[in-house]
Amino acid sequence: MEKTFKYLPVVFLVFIGTLILSISLEVRGKSLFFSSAHAGFFDRDLELFEETVDLVAEKYVYPPNFKKLFDGAIENMVKSIEDEKLVHSKRPNFQSLTWKGRTIRFHLTYEQDENFASFVSVYNFLVDEFEGTTTKEKLELSAIRGLIETLDPYSQFMDKEVFNRSMRDTEGKYGGLGMLITMKDKKLEVVDTMRNSPAQRAGITAGDIFVSAAGKETKDIHIEDLAERLRGYPDTQVKLSLKRPADEVVRDYTLTREIIEIETVQYETLDGHVGHIRISGFSKQTDSQLADAFKQAKKDKVKGFILDLRDNPGGLLTQSVKVAGHFLLHNRLVVYTRGREKQDYYEYRADYDNSLHNAPVVALVNGNSASASEIVAGALRDVGRALILGETSYGKGSVQTIFRISDGAGLRLTTSKYYTPSGIDITEHGIIPDILVETDLGENESEEEAPDDEIYHKKKTALPGFPSLRLKEKDVEKIVIQSGGKIDRDHDPLLGLAQMALKNIVKADKKNTLEKVRELAANIIY
Repeated sequence: MEKTFKYLPVVFLVFIGTLILSISLEVRGKSLFFSSAHAGFFDRDLELFEETVDLVAEKYVYPPNFKKLFDGAIENMVKSIEDEKLVHSKRPNFQSLTWKGRTIRFHLTYEQDENFASFVSVYNFLVDEFEGTTTKEKLELSAIRGLIETLDPYSQFMDKEVFNRSMRDTEGKYGGLGMLITMKDKKLEVVDTMRNSPAQRAGITAGDIFVSAAGKETKDIHIEDLAERLRGYPDTQVKLSLKRPADEVVRDYTLTREIIEIETVQYETLDGHVGHIRISGFSKQTDSQLADAFKQAKKDKVKGFILDLRDNPGGLLTQSVKVAGHFLLHNRLVVYTRGREKQDYYEYRADYDNSLHNAPVVALVNGNSASASEIVAGALRDVGRALILGETSYGKGSVQTIFRISDGAGLRLTTSKYYTPSGIDITEHGIIPDILVETDLGENESEEEAPDDEIYHKKKTALPGFPSLRLKEKDVEKIVIQSGGKIDRDHDPLLGLAQMALKNIVKADKKNTLEKVRELAANIIY
């Protein structure tokens, strides 16, 4: 019987000392299960490699390109030797390895079995020629990692230690520094820091870029590798260097790891009987923490809600479905996933009889809202009556399944994609808000000169019907200030605009809420 954890990348919320932009481990069923691949074609030397290839062949979301897979495996295995005299040549009809006058030729095709034979010949050549300078285990693991790197950014091989830690850390506690990180423009960047965490107390802020961690440079490393360096046992120390773009200064830190309690929900009641719910991620505690927020909102006689999903990198799929379900009619479709095969289809529906579907809601998203947060925003936009406000979201719509394989290792593999209730591919389009708030271009900038990630998000706006209204950041600030709204460290202009949109609205009505914002925008005094 096969049962699986589910990750909806990317982004996945991994509680590993650092929160990573992605979507997270999910369980289909009532308890935790793993798929186990079968191996046996080769001897035990390559059992792990064979299992990995078989899983990719059977479970990967797209039919695998075996030529590309084995080429990546061989190339990374050769690279692991680190000997300049070992020459790897690629020609149209064959490849070759040459070392000290000895040469092996091999040919890769699109057939799995033929490529296995070529791979084994290369493996044996390297084992024989470099005995004493490398190991079979090193060669095999390098080949596995090279193979997985040909797939997508979210598929990953995890050795026993990493796999066990990943499983442990999904419980909502971890030994770490308390920061959310993401990869942006090929740089590892801090998205946010958790309240009263080592990172926050040290003065690390959103936008800081990693230069080094644990004594090693962070250039060109995977986000998972950085997370591995940052997490660890409580009361142990780690040294970091981060550059702050605002002043281009590199700051050095020595931080002591702590057990981080994940507080994913923060709540406050704003003027006008509006409840502000900020969800920073989706852990096992999120829905219960949200229930506490609703209790306070009821005491404060809240009429409408601002659901703040900005900088939320994702998390547990089941938790995102529960959160969305609070604002939808019972049994409404929240999200569905679809894999390679026709039978790889699964629907997730709202499960609350006494929901708040009549309560007016404005959901806030930005370019760092990913995975599980996109599920919530997409469902509220498609089948709810919430108004979505902000930037186009990240666009992270793939599902990862974790498989336990030989020797206690694990494989996180992209196995399907997820779609909003109306069938929108989130990876392709992101969640496009009803009201798109665009970044103001500087005096000497033009749209053609915008950074790559801005261009990326502009591409994602090509969806009929969205957005209904476009505003500039400076216009949003003017609207809030001229209307007497509150802007301070904890209350930014977007939050202020959402609060005004909900003023005197007592029943969910996206059309009326949208028209109110149009009216506010039309009355800006310059």
